[in-house]
Amino acid sequence: MDPHRDLKDVMKSFYDRNVRYHELIGGMEEGGYTYDDLIAGLLGRAAIPGRRLRVVDVAAGTGYNLRVAKAAGAVSLGIDLSIHACRIARGKDRDLAVCRGDAEALPFRDAAFDLALCIQLIEHTPFPEKVIAEITRVLRPGGFLFLSAPNMLGSSLFSRIIRVLPSYFSSAIKQIRPLPTDILTKWDGASNAMDVADLDACNRVTVFQALNLLRANGFDVLHLDTLRHPKKYRPGRYALARALQRVPVLRYTGVNFKIVARKR
Repeated sequence: MDPHRDLKDVMKSFYDRNVRYHELIGGMEEGGYTYDDLIAGLLGRAAIPGRRLRVVDVAAGTGYNLRVAKAAGAVSLGIDLSIHACRIARGKDRDLAVCRGDAEALPFRDAAFDLALCIQLIEHTPFPEKVIAEITRVLRPGGFLFLSAPNMLGSSLFSRIIRVLPSYFSSAIKQIRPLPTDILTKWDGASNAMDVADLDACNRVTVFQALNLLRANGFDVLHLDTLRHPKKYRPGRYALARALQRVPVLRYTGVNFKIVARKR
């Protein structure tokens, strides 16, 4: 029996039972914890003259990014493993094209999309290689991908620095761990999503593992940073954090990676 498949079943059960999860995520989005500027730029870059842009959000959550793409005139489709997330998304826009589905088996034809969004997903699956392979399949040649996830190199800057070099040369694509046994209790008692950040991450993903996955699937990386969301920095620290992104080793040590890639 495949223990990773058992873990996948546990994850499905977690999202079936945990209504609170996406309510907390929605609260963060309402507080401005979004990537509007980056996504707006990608909508422009991925557009093809003469036809409507086609966007897929894999793990669409509350549908926030789908609504941004739809408002910009794109054909916007999304899936999420959580039925609660789909209900929240449809509650905010009843015409939003979002449905329950599995990122490992996307219900779309090959080369159907110009832009794929995969934000804070691959840490939540024991099969990130299947997710990226499916995204590759449904993207047209030349299509764009925005991939983001926590960069789990360690809890301190020192631990992240000492793990950069061995991780840089590693060919690993995932590091799986079981979920905490009290995960639902902690989520139910949380006042905001940051209180339980990454508690439900079964894949201890790093930026290097994400890069390995993208290269194996024929993507060219156009942008990479490991900055947190700007709102998560104290005043004055954001400029310093951005400056450190230009330092060869330190650029990989931030706690969240954002990658823009293009399918060859």
